[in-house]
Amino acid sequence: MTKLPINVVQFAGEHTDVYEGMRDYYFHYMSEVAKKDLGAYDKTVSLAAKEEKMNKALLSETNRIAGTTMPEGMSFQAWSTNPQVKWATFQTAGMMIDAVIPDTIIKSVGVYTDIKYVGFGETATFDIQPNSLFTVSQGANAQRTTFRQKQFKTSKTLVPVNHTVTVEVALYKVLSGQESLAEFVRKAIISIETAMTKDAYSALTALVDNANFPEALEASGYTQATLLNLCEKVTAYNHGNKATIIGTTTALSNILPSQANGYRIVTPSENMGIQLIRNFFDYDILVLPQIASGSNYGLALADNKIYVMSTSSDKIIKGAIEGQTISNSNDFYDNADLTSNATMNKKWIFEAVSNSTMACVTLS
Repeated sequence: MTKLPINVVQFAGEHTDVYEGMRDYYFHYMSEVAKKDLGAYDKTVSLAAKEEKMNKALLSETNRIAGTTMPEGMSFQAWSTNPQVKWATFQTAGMMIDAVIPDTIIKSVGVYTDIKYVGFGETATFDIQPNSLFTVSQGANAQRTTFRQKQFKTSKTLVPVNHTVTVEVALYKVLSGQESLAEFVRKAIISIETAMTKDAYSALTALVDNANFPEALEASGYTQATLLNLCEKVTAYNHGNKATIIGTTTALSNILPSQANGYRIVTPSENMGIQLIRNFFDYDILVLPQIASGSNYGLALADNKIYVMSTSSDKIIKGAIEGQTISNSNDFYDNADLTSNATMNKKWIFEAVSNSTMACVTLS
């Protein structure tokens, strides 16, 4: 059994298999279509078969939540006008999103982000321990103490902000099987995850671009010696927590050995795949997955920055996600074209709050 969020477990009761099925379907889709590994899934069933199965499971769960079943002989169109059925449809869809989002966002930003989940009306408080060490001074045989030292932790409270997405839905087609409810939920998950990833990364770039960011931890233009020096600084000032080199594929490609400098990569003939090196002078390398942003095929993550962080120390970015996904919709006859507006609300926030030291190389 997979681990579901507590609010999903409470909502599902004895029917957690439906929500576990959504996770399995989503992980399968992301692996097969997006080539993105989020977790294990059943490989014995095709993706198309899972989508069909999920649509049936979602409609069955809608019936359960609505506390009704379609009477024999009644059309889907007539049944779908039941306000209880419409309400249950989007509540179920919201829970499906909550069942998957924790895994997707951790995979996207977990390397540099610590995320807390809180209930409605609650805030997330992060306790930040001092990163400095105690001063060790020279003593004397007849000296009882030196100057006394005491460190105090600080706290930072994050208040999640509501984010909303409204989608036009032809619910008749969804409930009659002409539109895929599973696909609708899948795209909603990707949309919310993308927005969260952008916010987390924006908090990271805002920290580095801040005028108060130490100059000693910044470098303009890449050289091997510069990057190694920053790795050593970050490791030392995080008290031995090994630094990791992080960036997009384009950014990290700049640290590959250059043939012009006399370097050559030798790889076995049976392994001709071209990929980034995983280790740079014993410092691990992690790739940040790029995401689409804006028009004209823009990308959200900077391809000219290489970050150096200790991923095992206090995370640079803190995030808070409040409550569950709240959904609502209007009646079809409220719109002239007989469509319904499905609105989903999700609350989160990301800020740079940490006691860790990090560095950044801006490529020329």
